Amino acid sequence: MTEITQGYFLPGDVATDDDGTRHRDFTATPETESPWGHGFQHGAPPSALVTHLLESVAPADGRLARVSVDLLGAVPLGLLHTSARVIRPGRRICLVEAVVTDPEGRDVARGTGWWVHHVETTAVEKTVADPVTPRDECTVSDPEDPTSFLSMWASGYIDTLEVYSAPGQAWVRSPMSVVAGVPDSPWVRLMGVADTANGTNPTLNPREWQFMNTDITVCLHRLPRGEWTGIVADANYGPDGVGLTVARLYDEEGPVGTCNQALMINPL
Repeated sequence: MTEITQGYFLPGDVATDDDGTRHRDFTATPETESPWGHGFQHGAPPSALVTHLLESVAPADGRLARVSVDLLGAVPLGLLHTSARVIRPGRRICLVEAVVTDPEGRDVARGTGWWVHHVETTAVEKTVADPVTPRDECTVSDPEDPTSFLSMWASGYIDTLEVYSAPGQAWVRSPMSVVAGVPDSPWVRLMGVADTANGTNPTLNPREWQFMNTDITVCLHRLPRGEWTGIVADANYGPDGVGLTVARLYDEEGPVGTCNQALMINPL
């Protein structure tokens, strides 16, 4: 089970403006640190934090259908300021926005989410994604194995994860909540690991190439159930320093959505 007393972010006080904008400070813990360098975060924790903020201002009688997060620069450890607001209100659809700012006032992450009003559509529910290898038939990622996901990407954040792997796919779970003391919603739990898609099936050696994503966009046709997220990712690298990771996302009952990440490619 997720341990909600431990989190990637420690929450501060909440304040709300007259226009409904919510402000809150958070402290990013060392468990958010990136494998690409010291002192800044992996993309997953701030993406999950943005999702938490989006849900905090979204209406109650529906859910987010799409979350898109732009990583505007290195997201530092330590103190962060955040704001969240509704930028397009509506009864059937609603667009919400969240911004994360460093102590110097620089925006480091910005996200938007489309909220959709709930309508009963169980009778026409359908998915078309290919099946994946069940988690109990996959191999536990061993941090002592230099070829494993946990070893290849070892860092403050990656070291917190549990990972099972099969060719071309991974099952990922974090035992920590995103915000300490707050149970993760299904959306937040998934976004807490979805950004690892870029590293689950690369064809470039991360010791020779840097391929950081500048954003992440996730669409969910249904909310995931359970704590494990299955990721089947394909890496695409262009001729001009730009790449794209395209991934299908699963829970242990089947497919739940998709994930796209634009990549910035550089030799090390």
